[in-house]
Amino acid sequence: MKRTHENNYAIYLMADDLIHIIYKKVPYIDLKAAQVIVKDRMQLQEGREMPVLCDIREVRNINKAARDYFALEGSLWVQKLAFLIDPPVTDMISSIYLDTHAQKVPTRSFTKKKEALAYLGIDETGDD
Repeated sequence: MKRTHENNYAIYLMADDLIHIIYKKVPYIDLKAAQVIVKDRMQLQEGREMPVLCDIREVRNINKAARDYFALEGSLWVQKLAFLIDPPVTDMISSIYLDTHAQKVPTRSFTKKKEALAYLGIDETGDD
C-alpha cells in the first residue's frame, strides 16, 4: 500500500513499513503549521505505529512552540524517528530538538538517506 498526501508544509509518502515526510521550503514552522503536519501524518497512519523519516533539509526556522508540539503530541504513533538533515542549518535545528526534549521514541539525525533508512530498519536503497 502506497499513499501520498501534500499540504502547505510537507509532502507525505507512505508505504506499508514507513512514512516519509518531506518538509517544504517555507519561511518558518510555527505551532499552527506543526499541528497541521502532525494531524495529516496521523490521518495517513490511521492509528498504526510506524517508523518515520523526516526530511527537514529545506527547513530554515522552527519556533519553540512548534518544537514542543512535535516532541509531545507529534510523537504519537511514531516507533522510531530519523531526521534527514543538511548541515549546518538543519543540523542545528535537529540538535536543538534532540538536546532540549526528552525523547519518547528513539531519534537520530543523518545526512544520508540510506543510513537513515537502515537506522529505521527499512531495507531499501535510497537517493540522497
